[in-house]
Amino acid sequence: MCGYTTRKELAFAYACMLTEDKHNGHVYNLHGESITQYQLAEYLNSTFDLSLKYIPISVAQYRDDRTAELGEFIGTVIAGIYQGILNGKSDNPSDFQKAAGRKHQSWDDYFSSLKA
Repeated sequence: MCGYTTRKELAFAYACMLTEDKHNGHVYNLHGESITQYQLAEYLNSTFDLSLKYIPISVAQYRDDRTAELGEFIGTVIAGIYQGILNGKSDNPSDFQKAAGRKHQSWDDYFSSLKA
């Protein structure tokens, strides 16, 4: 599971945080409901009429692939992010509502809006 967000949602939360003193000194995780990579692929498929499949690979395979494409440094960094997602490091509680004063847009609503 991984917590994602959109630029629009981040912009809204940042605007609230920058204009409301109650946020001073606080650190927030700003994302919507955590979803799996499988769920993300399904949202993309249904929204854009695609047939993507998420196929998990080992961290070592991913590191090799990203290093070949992007170089040693960036490949290793991105592989570390991938490993963190696999280990649940990106499945954390969201503070979006606390920062923005409203719930994060649901993934169903977000992807539906892209179809319109």
